[in-house]
This record gives sequence, C-alpha cells and structure tokens, in this order.
Amino acid sequence: MDQMPLQTYIQSLSASLTADQMANMDPEEIVRRLEVSDLTFNCAKVFVAMIPVLMFYPFLQRFFVTGMVVGAVKE
Repeated sequence: MDQMPLQTYIQSLSASLTADQMANMDPEEIVRRLEVSDLTFNCAKVFVAMIPVLMFYPFLQRFFVTGMVVGAVKE
C-alpha cells in the first residue's frame, strides 16, 4: 500500500461496499455493516485521527509556549 496521510487512509476505510465485496460476504456480515451508524463511524474516525496529536503535544508543548512568549515581547 502506498504511503498516505492518516485521514486519507481512514476515509478509504469508510468507502462504500462494492458489489465484489458484498458477493464475498455472508448476509449477516452485510447486515452488521449496514447497522453501523454514520455518526458512530465518524466519531471513531475523529478519535483515531486525534491520537497522534495527543501523543506528541506534551513533548512539544514547550516550543509552543516559547513561541507565544517571544511573540508577546514588545520592545
């Protein structure tokens, strides 16, 4: 698989089912896929996309604070 941004990959996961994919599934699995709410899936996508930001922000926070302080100094 080619490298792509996380949001693009998540969007490709939510693409609609093609006829070929539905032919290989049993009816119960098709019903389960159709029962998943769009709102539920969209919330899960947002949560997964936030994980890298939440992991790296505590380590990079000092750079954000330094940048704000430097921008606030008036001479």
